[in-house]
Amino acid sequence: MPEWIKDVVFYQIFPERFYNGDKSNDPPTVEEWGNKPKRRNFFGGDLWGIQEKLTYLEDLGVHAIYLTPIFEAPSNHKYDTADYLKRVSKN
Repeated sequence: MPEWIKDVVFYQIFPERFYNGDKSNDPPTVEEWGNKPKRRNFFGGDLWGIQEKLTYLEDLGVHAIYLTPIFEAPSNHKYDTADYLKRVSKN
């Protein structure tokens, strides 16, 4: 283990559930924030939402972010992608 990692505070983010920073890329069936999360629903969280909340994370004392998958996939968790090489676009 690298020496620097011993003092790093990591914060794991499930992007789809973290914060919706760009409503223009929401799926058609997006839920209202505050509704009960379910296995197959979407809230529209995205990378833009994470970017908007970097100051918040810094204020918490976070030094590094660990994301769950950000691949294109039909599920909200994105572990079921069909193409691991496809780049993430703005949307």
